Amino acid sequence: MKKEKTLFAMDLAAVMAVEELADEEKKSTDEVLLSFMESNTGKMLYDDSCKLWWDGPTAVAEEYKKEINGKK
Repeated sequence: MKKEKTLFAMDLAAVMAVEELADEEKKSTDEVLLSFMESNTGKMLYDDSCKLWWDGPTAVAEEYKKEINGKK
């Protein structure tokens, strides 16, 4: 049961971060979701040892933006 709750929290953080990013970037959530899930931040979010999901969706979105801006 604990694993299911953790996965739910990770999913919720991802969805909320993607919605925040899509709103900021004026892009569709589908487009942002695809990019997010392929990113290192997306991978880190689902790696429970990183505990990124503990920090909430805004922190996840900020981590993603740092990653993307570092690539440019």
